[in-house]
Amino acid sequence: MKNSTVSIICVCVVMCLMNSAFGGTWRDDFEDDKTNEWEIFNLVRQHEKWWTADGVAVGEIFEDPFLSLWRTGEIEWEYYKVSCRVKLVVDRIQAPTVGLTLHDRGDEGSRYLFLIDFESNIATISKELGGGVLPGWYEVEKDTWYDISAQVYDDGSLDFLINDTLVVGAYDPEPLDGGLAGLVVQNAQAYFDNVEISGENIDDGGPTKSFAVEPQQKLTTTWGNLKRNGDF
Repeated sequence: MKNSTVSIICVCVVMCLMNSAFGGTWRDDFEDDKTNEWEIFNLVRQHEKWWTADGVAVGEIFEDPFLSLWRTGEIEWEYYKVSCRVKLVVDRIQAPTVGLTLHDRGDEGSRYLFLIDFESNIATISKELGGGVLPGWYEVEKDTWYDISAQVYDDGSLDFLINDTLVVGAYDPEPLDGGLAGLVVQNAQAYFDNVEISGENIDDGGPTKSFAVEPQQKLTTTWGNLKRNGDF
């Protein structure tokens, strides 16, 4: 009986250590139309808006050169990965841009931006607060769904992937403090879906427990691998 009890305790300890090591995942597929866990940073109501419709999030701003950021999470979140699906649907002026923000600390001006410029087919990683911009090329089209993901590692590495292709990689010798995660739009209206945020210090949560399988025709899949191509 004692051996059985010890075995159960050991299993529980191992499971706790595994959960601690791998952290959790926060998800939102926007099917419930609830947005209370999201906020617009520095809202300017006459220029930007975010809402949900037909199971997707919609972000819109047409006031060059301003970005609109829709954020979620905790200021303590750090070294995590954000992935989602995105589609540009309306562009009225130059350089329609969509992407992600990580380690976002709002008014402190501290954040990493992972952006796709649909006019130039340029994807970039930029460090706001004493950093630079690193570009990579990827051909994108309007009215097409893309899977994008961005990750900040605890060794200072940063990755930006489009359809599982590493388009931009970087190394930051002085990583920014942790912060919120979010969606970004500029000079455009764009759809976002299936947001997933995972990291060691992120608990399982969000409005969605798991994602339904998406219709294959909505996906554009490109496989490949590029080496990291720069640092700050």
